[in-house]
Parts: sequence; C-alpha cells; structure tokens
Amino acid sequence: MFDNHFEVFLADTEESRNIHYSIRYQVYCEEMGFENKHDFPTEMEFDEDDAKSVHFIVRSKVTKDWIGAMRLIYKRDGELPIEKSCQLDEDLKKNDLFESVEISRLCLLKEARKGNPPQGEVDSINKIREADGEMPTQQNLNRLIIWGLFYAASEYGYKNKINFYYFMTTTVLAKLMRRGGLCLTSFGEPCEHRGKRFPFKIDAYKTFKSKIWSSGFSSYRLFSELKIASVA
Repeated sequence: MFDNHFEVFLADTEESRNIHYSIRYQVYCEEMGFENKHDFPTEMEFDEDDAKSVHFIVRSKVTKDWIGAMRLIYKRDGELPIEKSCQLDEDLKKNDLFESVEISRLCLLKEARKGNPPQGEVDSINKIREADGEMPTQQNLNRLIIWGLFYAASEYGYKNKINFYYFMTTTVLAKLMRRGGLCLTSFGEPCEHRGKRFPFKIDAYKTFKSKIWSSGFSSYRLFSELKIASVA
C-alpha cells in the first residue's frame, strides 16, 4: 500500500541532502520550535552528526512534494546522541563486521502529520491495511509514511552490515510500533530530550526479514538516479 502513495529516496547528492535539511528546518525550527531558526539563516537545519550520517527523504507520488525525512547516524569513533542523552545498560560498540547506527530526525511536515507529533504516530500495519480497492484514510496514510521510512532503514541496514539500530522515543510510540510488529528492546533509563524519552534498540537483520513488510514496500531509490531519469 505504501508504494501506491509514496516513495523513499536515499539522499546521495548535495541537492537531495539540502531537501532533507530543509524539511528538518520546517519541522524543528518553524513548526515545533525545538531549534532556534535564527541559528540557520539558510533555512536548513543540520548539526555535527550529519557529517557521519546517511539521509533519506520521502515524497508523495501524487503531488511530488517532499514531505518527510530521516537520518541514520553512524557511531564511528565518537558517541551517538543516545549515548550522550541516556543512561544505557550496555556500551554501544562497533567492530570490523557490524556497525552501530542511530535513527534520528525522523519527521513529517505539518501538512502530512495533520496534528500528529513530529515523529509520527505509528499504528499497527493491520490497522493501516484497508479492504482491497478501498482508499485508506488520511490518518492511516500519514502513519504509513513512518513505516515506509522504517522499511528503508531496515533495508539499508541489511545491505550495509548494520547489527542494531538505536533510537529514543516515547513509551506510547514504542507500544504502537510493537503492536505493528517491530521487535523493540529497551536497554536503559529514560531521559529528558524534548520530553521524556526511552532508549530502544532494533535488530536490523530480523526487522528486514519480518513478515510485516510482506506487501506494499519496495526498495528505496537513489536521488541521483531520479535526476538522471528526469533528464533522460
């Protein structure tokens, strides 16, 4: 069903990364006020973690508008934001075989959220699916965007030897994600980060192989390929 309405791109060019930063600016600076917009005169929100991140953007197939974003921060030789913010039950380590990555800046524009929180409100895949041939509600479409971004993350992890994804979220959102079929593991104490957040991790391989993606989710595309196709 996701494929009928949206498509996800890996932002592999400067132009596409700027689209990603612009979405973040609109959500975190203008709409939510989490960041001071005067710190970003170019109207693109970014920080030091973007240098060691990969970036994704999602657009509507109907309007061609860019409506959502997500980044994956590599641990590399430094600390992930989750390590700085939360007291964790284990050290996050990387080795020669697998990487440690944090899901971050997962957001939708207000027009897409329709009142949902900036991280979206993930619901059960079973609730999202409608009867064959029946148009899903706007609310369910909005939630579906988040699932599409999570699928892109799981696919990227499977292709790039990522062992676990780490992220901070609310218990309510975590419960909804579990109801939808994602296997989350809590591994630390809550922290204050734009409200009360809890640290979780997801097994990247198991998530990608999960049956919750059995229909309606295609591979993400490279933005550079989109530009080549439009020129051709």
